[in-house]
Amino acid sequence: MKVEETTLRYTQRIIVRFSEVDSVRTVWHGHYVQYLEDAREAFGREYGLGYMTIFENGFFAPVYELNLHYRHVATVNDILNVEITYCKSIGGKIVFHYIVTRESDAELILTAESVQLFTTQDGEFCPEEPEFYKKWKEHWNVRLA
Repeated sequence: MKVEETTLRYTQRIIVRFSEVDSVRTVWHGHYVQYLEDAREAFGREYGLGYMTIFENGFFAPVYELNLHYRHVATVNDILNVEITYCKSIGGKIVFHYIVTRESDAELILTAESVQLFTTQDGEFCPEEPEFYKKWKEHWNVRLA
């Protein structure tokens, strides 16, 4: 019998504030990075892979790569749903995919992907998965075949 793998997904709701729009009343592009960060933090709280958990296990997980693809604009008072999905990967990294939609009309606003690399707290890159991360994957059944 094959055990089904788990898809780990979380949706963070964001209300666009007036201070986040530019002179043409659209969300300034840099704020989307913060929205993705908010979703990563919420995902970590939900699934036990938060920054403090990583730190308490002797590691950091800085963002190494971040790709954003803008599809449509958002403006003040729009409610955005930032869906974050954990992507399976090998080695000492964490990969997420994001879909940002406007709640009122389901308009696709942005897609993105982030890659975080594990480092020691002394800043040395860890090419292998830390033991706590292996156990986390086993707990959530997100192992690679």
